[in-house]
Amino acid sequence: MKSTEELFTLLKDIDIEEFKKQDSFSDISISDYLNQLLKYHNLRAKDVIIRLNMERSYAYQILKGRRQPTRNFLIRFAFLCRMSVAETQKLLTVGKRPILYPRNRFDAAILYCLQHNLGEEDLNELLTDIGENTLC
Repeated sequence: MKSTEELFTLLKDIDIEEFKKQDSFSDISISDYLNQLLKYHNLRAKDVIIRLNMERSYAYQILKGRRQPTRNFLIRFAFLCRMSVAETQKLLTVGKRPILYPRNRFDAAILYCLQHNLGEEDLNELLTDIGENTLC
């Protein structure tokens, strides 16, 4: 997969006919991306089910591309994989969900916990303390 910077350069340098033939702009599916992340972090689908306390069939449907994950699922997945803010934003973008916005109190709490390497339990406690709904 090409970086955003490489895609910008490519857009600048190609003509319209080449652009029409270019496949570098195709999206990766969220299920493929989640499975790549699982492999990279040495996790299995079973780990997602157990650690996120999910229904088995729902988790497998997401990982096989039969269902689209919710924004909260993607955020929980990011905490499971101990992802950075940038990695989490990319995960949300690939999943076609709104990225985290620091002016939103709920999102700001998530960003705080990601930046300070806090876990999902810490996040849910913080969300409760500030009067927001928890992730699950």
